[in-house]
Amino acid sequence: MNRMINAAAFVLLATPLFAQDTQELALQYSQMPEIQKMMDEMFSPASMSAQLAASLPPGTKMTTSQKTRIGEIMSKALGGLRPRLEEIMVASSAETFSADELKALIAFYSSEHGASVMTKMSPFMASVMGSLAPEMQAAQAKMAPQIIEIMQE
Repeated sequence: MNRMINAAAFVLLATPLFAQDTQELALQYSQMPEIQKMMDEMFSPASMSAQLAASLPPGTKMTTSQKTRIGEIMSKALGGLRPRLEEIMVASSAETFSADELKALIAFYSSEHGASVMTKMSPFMASVMGSLAPEMQAAQAKMAPQIIEIMQE
């Protein structure tokens, strides 16, 4: 009986320690230069412009000047969300990943290959989503009447 009580007490007392450790690791992960650079890229005018271009209907044309100016406006307006993104990232990382997983992420992204992967992730995803955007828009257009019908019930 004493063993059960001791085991229960250990679990109850250790849980906040594990949570604190995970929270600290999540913060360390989010503060890594590679992660910070990814966020810099995410909120850059070029990235913002590419995201907008990917969401436009197929065939929509924009000049380089328009892309540049729109990217700058979006970057300035949405860049203010970065502190909130970092806050959410820390909380979500701490909830989603174990301490060991966070340590593995930190180790990977601290490595030469991990750092290289991280710098390529934003352009990679922009390319993938840019290529897929017209197909997604076509699929959304096909299902829009059904969705509207359901919403009107």
